[in-house]
Amino acid sequence: MNSVASTLNRVTGMKFNNQISVLTPNNWNTWKHDMQVLLMHYGCWQFIIQTKPEQPDEEATYKEKLDLQLRKDRCYTLIYTNISSDLKNLITETTDGVAAWKILKDHFEPVTKARVIQLLDQFFGTKYQPGEDVGIFISRVKTAATRLQEAGHKLDDLYIGFQLIRWLPQEFQSTVQQIYRWKEEDFRVVKIEAELILEANRLQLMKKIWRKRRMLT
Repeated sequence: MNSVASTLNRVTGMKFNNQISVLTPNNWNTWKHDMQVLLMHYGCWQFIIQTKPEQPDEEATYKEKLDLQLRKDRCYTLIYTNISSDLKNLITETTDGVAAWKILKDHFEPVTKARVIQLLDQFFGTKYQPGEDVGIFISRVKTAATRLQEAGHKLDDLYIGFQLIRWLPQEFQSTVQQIYRWKEEDFRVVKIEAELILEANRLQLMKKIWRKRRMLT
């Protein structure tokens, strides 16, 4: 069970009234997962993981704009109120939850070149396993890319897309060759993912039809 799932099990059933242990110099790994669940509950985690600041739509109502700002403020206050007093000075220069999270993460998880190299090795070593569900393989590749992004090394779609198609089995090669011929602006992870899932479903359907025909002969 992954760490977030474990945290969900640990906090399920409790009242979400900030009942998590405060951050100390020694409990970052546990605290960050507890805080993630807390922020998710209050609709604030999306601010932490988004690639660019969320802005209200031009046509948003006053209430919608106010709600967005209140959630942004809550993101910071939840973090601030759940760290020990001797660590609060780390984030007192900001009132932005995203900035506060990054400050704490950089403080407790200093990124080294060795770590980035390790993550790059893991990313390019993520291969399709025989018989593996394509959706699961895609998820593994994207997870490896996300870890690199969190370490400050964001990969272009070109590299992620290449990793998604380079290890696929022979039955996918027709689709792979089509993808290679796409224009550069079309070579996007989201589009490649959709194309591979579509092909996987088509192949699965063809196998079912083939098995039924065999049973009838």
